[in-house]
Amino acid sequence: MRLRLLSRASDLAVLQAGLVARALTARWPDLEIVPATLASAGDRDTNAALWSLEDKGLFTSDLSDALVSGTADAVVHSWKDLPIEPRSGTTIAATLERANPRDVLLIRRDVVESRPGTLTVLSSSPRRAWQLESSLSSLLPWPVEAVRTAPVRGNVPTRLSKLIRGDGDALVVARAALERLLSESAPEAVRASVRKAIDCTRWMVLPIDEHPTAPAQGALAVEIASNRPDVEERVRAISHAPTWSAVERERAILASYGGGCHAAIGATVLEHDFGRVVSVRARMEHAPDQRTWTLETRTPPPPRVASSLIWPRRDERDVATRTALDVPMPADGIGFWVARADALPETWPVTADRLVWAAGTKTWRRLAARGVFVNGCAEGLGDAVAPALDALAGRTVTWRRLTHADAGDPDAPATYVVYHPLPADIGARTHFFWSSGQVFRDALAHYPDLAHRWHASGPGRTARVIRDTLPSPSRTSVWLDYDQWHQAVTE
Repeated sequence: MRLRLLSRASDLAVLQAGLVARALTARWPDLEIVPATLASAGDRDTNAALWSLEDKGLFTSDLSDALVSGTADAVVHSWKDLPIEPRSGTTIAATLERANPRDVLLIRRDVVESRPGTLTVLSSSPRRAWQLESSLSSLLPWPVEAVRTAPVRGNVPTRLSKLIRGDGDALVVARAALERLLSESAPEAVRASVRKAIDCTRWMVLPIDEHPTAPAQGALAVEIASNRPDVEERVRAISHAPTWSAVERERAILASYGGGCHAAIGATVLEHDFGRVVSVRARMEHAPDQRTWTLETRTPPPPRVASSLIWPRRDERDVATRTALDVPMPADGIGFWVARADALPETWPVTADRLVWAAGTKTWRRLAARGVFVNGCAEGLGDAVAPALDALAGRTVTWRRLTHADAGDPDAPATYVVYHPLPADIGARTHFFWSSGQVFRDALAHYPDLAHRWHASGPGRTARVIRDTLPSPSRTSVWLDYDQWHQAVTE
């Protein structure tokens, strides 16, 4: 079978079409793929503000027309470019496994060194502008009084070149786009130019809890004509169900707000083995800002109890004592995975080429307040969000988790010891939220009856310790943070 596969003409669009073509031929070796490109109306109009084009299908409608006219058999879109309303005569038949949906902020190195009080970020997205202006300053390692945005047009290499020549101090780009343009599938000249531009910057992967992205960012949609069951059979066979589910949910969230281009709406759904994480931030005209950061699981919540029966109560949370250890700093080239801010010794100089990954945004902010440039964080999701920064860094990064001496990780340099006292009435408590697997094991060793109580934690290592230790997984649960657990279990 011969399949004419159409995409936009940019290097990124051609790369994305190539991903689909390889997936199809891997599944159907007899399939002959004929690639083709077409400039969309949005590509041809380089003067209009980008936000005014995105929800009108001006990056997609010309390509969809080719399906209806029969001049193409399938089209590969960036799914975020597609209008919310379905198009008559065509259907979305598949999506590949999604690339990392997060945004990356790139700041020129000379700007980081000069530490300006106002930062100008190139972006034409109302969503990105609102998020950056409201949340970015506390993530930066120097005092910034104002974050402003300036519009920018062009493909990713063009936007990078505008940043490097000084049109702005910083630029926001989808991580998926950068990593695809840095892949071995990209033309050598494109890959080299993107690499050169990134190396002129310091960059950070923006946290999804505070910077949810455009719905469906990082996902590819394969559109076909509705009257082509022969094509549909082939294309549907390569679709990735978890990505499809997440993207449908994100687009439904966008539709619930009207789906308009004037609203600043970010919605990202992350599928994990412990549940579905939903992050939404929305700013609408004549309505209060809205924010959602939730974990959806099939595990029923524990029964509610009086606050006297939970541990820790709010007044028991910050009673641990931590003592720093005198340990040598790992060699250059090692990335620091920082479990909490004081796990990174203040005596260690964090140079410009050292990558730093934080456990969550709270740890990130504390490190930034010390002047540490943080490259990203796990958003409180533990090992579920691996740094995976090799492509952006341009090298293989070996990570060392900086944590306490009893963490039980032989590859983690222990930078401090921690003592966490338990209350005298711990044996009478029924509901527990653990932040440390070692503290959980110690408590269980002294009070074996706790094994039959209700236990909770955030995602990651502590959750695995609890799950592997307790005889009844039905009494365990995972939460995004202590506050959400506390609200759910206390009367």
